[in-house]
Amino acid sequence: MPRIYDISLPVAPGIRVWPGDHPYQCDWTSRMADGASCNVGQVAMSCHTGTHIDAPYHLAPGGATVEATALEACVGPAVVMALAQLAEARAERVLVRAGGAAPSPAALERLGPLRLFGTDSPSVDAMESKTLDIHHALWRRGTVILEGLDLSAVPDGEYQLIALPIKLVGMDAAPVRAILIAP
Repeated sequence: MPRIYDISLPVAPGIRVWPGDHPYQCDWTSRMADGASCNVGQVAMSCHTGTHIDAPYHLAPGGATVEATALEACVGPAVVMALAQLAEARAERVLVRAGGAAPSPAALERLGPLRLFGTDSPSVDAMESKTLDIHHALWRRGTVILEGLDLSAVPDGEYQLIALPIKLVGMDAAPVRAILIAP
């Protein structure tokens, strides 16, 4: 049986969100403990909470929204590596341990075809960036952006990635449940 790594951040009260974003909140609409026939929960959160995919609309008023994400980019062979090793990437889906750092636009330009780029950081750009050059560089290439990964238990190497966004029509991002399957 192949090894499966869940590389999604757990979404629960207290999860860190981008400064100014709506914090994660959960509650119950009905509970069996209160006499209801079933339990029904509700959540409120930013689309960028936890592990998520950004859509071009995030930074471009005329950009594609998240339901238009190319699902083919979100499923397939991927490589996990340290950001410092990015120049060695040969896969179309690259997941980096960035630890809060960001690649340079020049480093991305040197890569071959890139369908998806993922990071364990909350953003592909540096936290203090106001121009978000990495987002723009990736979207110019047609690359799907996957942020907020938990790669802490995953060894460097090649995997099969599945990271499908919720089909939130008209939105700039969507949460995903991302997994890696070891060969």
